[in-house]
Amino acid sequence: MNFYIKHFKGVAIEGGGVRNEAFYQYFRSVSSVIINDVSATNIFFRILNALKFSFYFRLRHADHIFMHMGGIFVLFPTFIFQTPLARLVFNFLGQISKNHNLHIEVNDLPYEQSRDLELPQQAFFQSFQRELFKLKDVTFHFASFSMRDYVVRFYGLKEEQCKVLINGSDKLSEPGAPTVDLLKGLDADKLKYVYVGSLNRGRQIEDLIEIYAQAGHYLLLLGPGGEWIDHDLQSKQIQNIKYLGTFTDQVALQIASLCDMGVIPYDDSRFYYNICYPTKVSFYLAAGLPILCTKLAETEQVLKGKNVAKFLDIHTWADFISKSSREEHTILKQNVLQHQEYFYWSSILQDLKL
Repeated sequence: MNFYIKHFKGVAIEGGGVRNEAFYQYFRSVSSVIINDVSATNIFFRILNALKFSFYFRLRHADHIFMHMGGIFVLFPTFIFQTPLARLVFNFLGQISKNHNLHIEVNDLPYEQSRDLELPQQAFFQSFQRELFKLKDVTFHFASFSMRDYVVRFYGLKEEQCKVLINGSDKLSEPGAPTVDLLKGLDADKLKYVYVGSLNRGRQIEDLIEIYAQAGHYLLLLGPGGEWIDHDLQSKQIQNIKYLGTFTDQVALQIASLCDMGVIPYDDSRFYYNICYPTKVSFYLAAGLPILCTKLAETEQVLKGKNVAKFLDIHTWADFISKSSREEHTILKQNVLQHQEYFYWSSILQDLKL
């Protein structure tokens, strides 16, 4: 039998949550797959789910099981991995992978991500990853080619245990009148650039605002964590940058489709940004937008030869934006339409077999 282990609840609005939701919706559509929902916040139900999961699959053999790496932290409380009890969990996963076909999806590497992106660090993440990638009978599905290559090189995972499924996007649906009205009143002669994603301070958002504050075109910002932006813009009397708020993935996709170019300002000197493939790359392409991006190695490699993006040092963005023309963007948009289909979740996941 085929099982998908669902470990999350709520509406996904960015990054890994959107990816998890895409896998869930895919497996829901496959009649031969049983959804095993282990999502719970109450510690009692989490322990109960872990016990049910453990006993159920110990008694069975030759099933196909697909789960996300994050699901391990839901089934087994995080503190366990900071104690010798972690060995019991990895022994259990090892036994399950010997008796079944176990697939684990890896969207991020928490240790490298927290170290490079200035997130709260948990030292145990590195030892967790080291032990996880020692499991010899698991198939791992990575979100980027460079992430796979890094894990093979640094953690010693065998390449034949690896598959790659890049981040994708849902297909665009026609924007309704309320969505169109959000952009009403903007000068039609000016180009509209858009950034969709987390807007917390420290993620190059301040750099982005500084660049566009001097530009003659619009920058629209969508995503969580951006409440501080309105005050910042008002205090500096910046009129061409607009914070629109947080939206569901589909509404954000519709808003983006009314713009001219998506932007990704990530710091290309940081290792982690160069091995991950940001969800927003496929998101912008699904919205029909070409991309202005810093020189991110994995993203450049995936889009190589497609002529759908401009990869520039962020210090040259102001010059590029000031010289941009609608004609140039139109040509890039035509290129996007030729490759758009490849970046839909429906295309990326169609070959996923358990």
